[in-house]
Amino acid sequence: MAPTIRSAGPADAARIHALMLGLAEHQGETPWLAATPASLESALGGDSPRVGCLLAVMDGRDVGYLSWTRPYGIWRGGDYLNLDDIFVDGSARGRGVGEALMRRFAEIAMSLDLPARWEVKTDNVAARRFYDRLGAEQSDKTIVRWSVAAMRSSD
Repeated sequence: MAPTIRSAGPADAARIHALMLGLAEHQGETPWLAATPASLESALGGDSPRVGCLLAVMDGRDVGYLSWTRPYGIWRGGDYLNLDDIFVDGSARGRGVGEALMRRFAEIAMSLDLPARWEVKTDNVAARRFYDRLGAEQSDKTIVRWSVAAMRSSD
């Protein structure tokens, strides 16, 4: 059975959060997941949602999601869609869910006439092969994070 891919909204916040927990556990990053169902509901709602999200459902179960934001790229000279997360539950991997999510994301980007970009860990070989099969261009880049709030305590 093929997955059903649909746009997620504020009412889906708890469902998306449950999948985000699955991603955090899969990556060993559960302590860093700060989003809550309430914060997701807020980000997905309102007149100008701050995040877009797709939900994948298969056999009546939520099995994956893809989220993105729309920032302005100063080097690009315009907006683009930044794929934030894509996750498919282990029980549904290899069944076309990830590809279906990516293809729907591509349709959204094309409908908005915007390019898409995202980041993937260098050592995530399976994901990099997956993106290769989709025809995505890849380059190595180090991601740097800076918790400026921590600087206040060291002043």
